[in-house]
Amino acid sequence: MYLKKLELQGFKSFPDYTCIDFDRGLTAVVGPNGSGKSNISDAVRWVLGEQSVKQLRGGKMEDVIFNGTTARKSMNYAEVSITFDNSDGYIDYGFPEICITRRLYRSGESEYQINKVNCRLKDITVLFLDTGLGRDGYSLVGQGRVDDILSTKSEDRRRVIEEASGIVKYRVRKDEAQRKLNSTEQNLVRINDILGELEERKGPLEEQAGKARKFNENYEELKKLETSLLVHKITEANKEMGDSAGLKEQLEKEIKEREDEYLKLRKSHQEIIEKTESLENEIEDRRQELSDLTEFEHETQTDKKVSIERLNQTNQRIEELKSDMESTDETVEKLTLELNEKKEKADSLLKAANDAKLLSEELDKERLSKFEEYEASRKEAGKADDKVKAKTEELFETRKKLTECNAGISALNDKIRDMQEARAQSESGKAELSTKLKEAEKALDEIKKIKGDVTNDIEVRNKKLEELRGRQVELNQFFEVNNKKLSAEESKLQTLKDIERRKEGYQESVKRLLDAADINRSVKSLMVGVLGDLINTDSKYETAIETALGNSLNNIVTKSEADAAELISYLKENRLGRVTFLPIENIRARYIDEDDLRKARSVNGYIGVASDLVRSSRDLEDIVSNLLGRIIVANDLDAARMIASKTGRAYKVMTLEGDSVNPGGSLTGGSIKKTGAGTGVIGRRAEIEALTKAVAELEAKLADSEDQRQEVDDDIGTLKRELAQLGEQLKFYQLEEVKAEGEYNNTKTRLEETEETLANFDENMQEVSKSKLRLEEDLEEFTRIEREINGELSDFQEEIEAQQKLSEEQAVKLEQIVAKVREAASLAERKLTERSGILDLAGHIKRQIEEAKQGRDRFDSQINEAKDTINSITKEINDLDAKLDENAKQQKVLEDQIKVLFDKRSALSGELSSFGDRLKASGDEVNALQTKLNAHVSKYDKIIFEIDQNKNRLWEDYETTYDNIKDSVEPVEKVGEQAKRITTLKNAIKALGPVNLGALQEFSELSERLEFMTKQRDDIEAAKKDLEKVIDELLTKMRSEFTEHFDTINKNFSQVFTDLFGGGTAEIVLGTDSEDVLECAIDIKAQPPGKKLQNLSLLSGGERCLTAIGLLFAIQELKPSPFVILDEVEAALDDVNITRFTDFVRRHSAKSQFILVTHRKGTMEACDQMYGVTMAERGVSKILSMELK
Repeated sequence: MYLKKLELQGFKSFPDYTCIDFDRGLTAVVGPNGSGKSNISDAVRWVLGEQSVKQLRGGKMEDVIFNGTTARKSMNYAEVSITFDNSDGYIDYGFPEICITRRLYRSGESEYQINKVNCRLKDITVLFLDTGLGRDGYSLVGQGRVDDILSTKSEDRRRVIEEASGIVKYRVRKDEAQRKLNSTEQNLVRINDILGELEERKGPLEEQAGKARKFNENYEELKKLETSLLVHKITEANKEMGDSAGLKEQLEKEIKEREDEYLKLRKSHQEIIEKTESLENEIEDRRQELSDLTEFEHETQTDKKVSIERLNQTNQRIEELKSDMESTDETVEKLTLELNEKKEKADSLLKAANDAKLLSEELDKERLSKFEEYEASRKEAGKADDKVKAKTEELFETRKKLTECNAGISALNDKIRDMQEARAQSESGKAELSTKLKEAEKALDEIKKIKGDVTNDIEVRNKKLEELRGRQVELNQFFEVNNKKLSAEESKLQTLKDIERRKEGYQESVKRLLDAADINRSVKSLMVGVLGDLINTDSKYETAIETALGNSLNNIVTKSEADAAELISYLKENRLGRVTFLPIENIRARYIDEDDLRKARSVNGYIGVASDLVRSSRDLEDIVSNLLGRIIVANDLDAARMIASKTGRAYKVMTLEGDSVNPGGSLTGGSIKKTGAGTGVIGRRAEIEALTKAVAELEAKLADSEDQRQEVDDDIGTLKRELAQLGEQLKFYQLEEVKAEGEYNNTKTRLEETEETLANFDENMQEVSKSKLRLEEDLEEFTRIEREINGELSDFQEEIEAQQKLSEEQAVKLEQIVAKVREAASLAERKLTERSGILDLAGHIKRQIEEAKQGRDRFDSQINEAKDTINSITKEINDLDAKLDENAKQQKVLEDQIKVLFDKRSALSGELSSFGDRLKASGDEVNALQTKLNAHVSKYDKIIFEIDQNKNRLWEDYETTYDNIKDSVEPVEKVGEQAKRITTLKNAIKALGPVNLGALQEFSELSERLEFMTKQRDDIEAAKKDLEKVIDELLTKMRSEFTEHFDTINKNFSQVFTDLFGGGTAEIVLGTDSEDVLECAIDIKAQPPGKKLQNLSLLSGGERCLTAIGLLFAIQELKPSPFVILDEVEAALDDVNITRFTDFVRRHSAKSQFILVTHRKGTMEACDQMYGVTMAERGVSKILSMELK
């Protein structure tokens, strides 16, 4: 097996898709610092599952995604794929090629794939267990990994050695088994708690079951006697209701006749009202028309005034235009005279310019003559200048020698200065060494202080460890208490859910129909649900609402009457009993009269209408209003009686305790028998919800407690590790103290050497000063020669100045002539410029004349247009006068029509008054009959209420109906004796006290549950023993294999170390901190050739690096990894050790593929293939490849 290919996109500095193909043997990855070559080894580590951001050289995992540059945008994801050739079956996966892919999005989401199939990180980890290729394996050695292996933390070394020993898979299985064992122990504690609670409940529940049996016997006899008595009362009331129904029908018929007569009168009255309204509308229409005509008259008059004003303005404009034409003619005449003057002046300027030009030409000829004289004088001055040049050359040679003397003196001055600076540096070095000596002494004191601080830290952490152990005990106690609470609440919740599942509180026929609906979808589709399940209310209203609804809670809601009929047929076919249905489309809402509601609200203790206290879906509002819309809820019985009195006892008034004042004045009250766990149908669901919430809160508390327990356990583990680290630090600072003393002694020796050097500086300084004196004497002689040459040059200079003076006089005369030439030329140019300005002004005047003529033509055209406008306005005024005459005629006609309509309206008003009196008399007669009917209906309702009350008692107390038992009950012969027996039975039942009717079923279920939980406990205990056995077996196997492989690695390490160093000894030893080989520390002892055995921290950087490399190759000897990536591990080695390192890599490359990220030339030369990483674009890495074979 070998690494075949690595693909990157968006990973760190590789934003573009990059594919790197690897071959067997040695491959080097090279590049300058910061080019991104180490990102390749990071990519391999990351794709194999590395989760430590620190190992990936970042601050957070998002840092591996390309973050953009000044020229590129950042990317939203990073993806790396690594492909292995598995044709030799090294990994037992069933594929000749394995491709691992990891993708991370900036949002935090990540994906893992094996051969393009999504998987978990755990799957990738398991795949590479004990192969050396995992993220903690010895095949990936990155920057800083060498120091990790040689660090004071033995855990880092243990991970590498365990991976090589092949026991990681056993450790993973052992950890998994340990987690399962911990979970099993917690489950066992919980089950024992539950069993203890069930045992406590068993005795009391058995006693309650005996009381329930006695209750059932008395209840059955009571049910037989009381149902027959109630049926007797209902039958008698039905007879009385039949007699009352005839009188009610007669009154309703008479009211109907009177209402028909009233409606006829009302219709005639309405017709007269409509005629009156029609006349009013017609009068209003005529008034509006008259108003429109008046408004039109005003608008027309306004338009006429505007037209007259426009006419006057137009005449005035014509006069103004004529005046403007006369002014324009005068302007044209003036401009023409001015144009002729400008033309004459331009001709005069042209003549003057020509004269100035002729003068300029004559002066230029004179200038040429004077220039020839000036040139002759300049030649004489040149001859004198040659003599000066010869003497100047001699002066130059003398000054050159002067310069050499000065340079020599300067060099000696520099040397003197250098010597002085060297002496100053030595003095400074002496002072620096003195300071350094003091610093070394101070550092030694600081190390001693730090050593004391570490000792104090160890004491502080030991104290904190004790505090955490106390906190651990508190959290365990809290967990046990709340765990017991949770078990109790869960048990109570389960009991209520069982009651809900058994549908306790509903009549048997409803239960049977609901059971049928659970297994028959067609039946269930016909039902909306049981009314008791479809409504809800606050807990304080539950008793009042459930009592008010009574048997109606068992009613089943359907969408339509057809659905209800189909369900009734189903009940008959399957003999399931009788059920009342509430079709949504049939039921209509019922309400309390507003006057009565106002009276009820005025009573102190009024709560509201029962239908307003219930919550339901919008579809059920009419049903709720039908059943509860005429029932009032009061705080207590006194308030209920007061409300009933004020509303004429026409409505049922319930109290919060379930007592009621019935229509007609009867009262119902007393204790209420609850079903199930002590709550009603509506209240039971609320209690289940409350218990569910309480259980969830307890579970959350336990989960939080478990998290805190885990956190405390982690903190304890952290403190233990910190104490171990502090112990290592104490050892380290003890060694540092020895080093600091060595540094102090070394600095003291160097200071003494510096003081000896300063003593040699004075002798050298005297010799340099003598050489400087000789050069200063030569400098004085050459200075004298320079002064003589300067005197001769001064004589020659006077002759040159005389010639120059003559040349300057001739130059002045020449310049004067040139000035005259320039003045004449400038005059000619000014005259021409002035003439050009006058010609431009003449052109402007000419354009003004043309514009004035065009303006005159426009004025003439505007005058003609104004005359046309006058004619048009005159015509408009004539048309407006005609419209005003016609409008006056129409106004006269409308005023006559309005007068006629007013007369008709007066006649209808008298007729309307007469019909109003007749209509009032007919209405009073209908109201009198209605009052009489209401009184009879109240009596009729009282009979119905008595029947309903007795039927409700049948249902509430015995869950049966009058229709079901009227033919089956025995006739009542002696009502009084039967009533006495009923009272006796009720007293006997009352004497039993509170009875748990579900105790029989609960006792049976408790016994079954107790037996089940006992069996569960036995199974868990057996599972616990199995897990403990598995853990012991795994630990035994791990110790055996680790010991065997550790000895082999140690032997290999000793041999490899000797080969790499050319001598010396080294070994890995197990610490004495623990007897268990799987827990004890692992230390490395090394003795390079020619040195004593010493701690790794005292080795040089190169020795430490070579020791770590030796350990890695020792592991490779035991279990060669398919490939190894070494990221700059040899950076600290010198050239000789580089050769040894590359020899080892070459030797092992026959068994493993090596990829080396390196800077070293010797490493590159040993490779077969080389990849270069460049950054042609800032912040973006590119790959270049090269074959070296």
